[in-house]
Amino acid sequence: MSDFSSNKLLAGIGSIIFGTIVGVILFLIGMKGISEHYKDSHIYDGLVTATICCIFGLPLFFVGMILTISILFAIIGIPLLIVGGILVFIAGKTFRRALYILSERSGEPLFHTAGTLIWIGALLSIIGIGVILVWIGFIIAGIGFLTLKETPSGTSGTYPTPPPTYNASPPPTQTSPTATTTTNAKSNFCPNCGTSVLPDATFCAHCGKQI
Repeated sequence: MSDFSSNKLLAGIGSIIFGTIVGVILFLIGMKGISEHYKDSHIYDGLVTATICCIFGLPLFFVGMILTISILFAIIGIPLLIVGGILVFIAGKTFRRALYILSERSGEPLFHTAGTLIWIGALLSIIGIGVILVWIGFIIAGIGFLTLKETPSGTSGTYPTPPPTYNASPPPTQTSPTATTTTNAKSNFCPNCGTSVLPDATFCAHCGKQI
């Protein structure tokens, strides 16, 4: 199995079980190799930053929410809720950016979809549906890793369409000059009245004078 195949397998499995410690480790190991394959450190660096924010932000957010709901500990809970919410917000935004870059590099649209769902889920994390969206986003990313096709390192998966080739236009047709016969028909006019007369006429049909 090639290094790329191993890395995408690790990243795929880790993404599907991302909520566990093993999942996070496998995900980051696989993403390290994939980021190096595409020669773009922004992918791995962004995912590491997002993961760290997620690890610290989620516990603070949920503990702060519980303490705030209990009212008695709201003074402690509200600051924890705010800090945790900010970290979750940063994590969702950074996950989205890193997955968008990966989608562009690899040409796999599932990463773009996953990044969008994780971002929306982070914004809606205060309600239950946000956690569900994040979970679905990581599963979609996992499927994207497992079905990822290897592309040349350091290049984008979406290759630019080569410009159309146009057939060379044929040289302009040389039109050989044709001898144009010009009829130098000599028009005869009556010297008296100026009326046109036949070439062989001896008298003008208009005024009757001799030509």
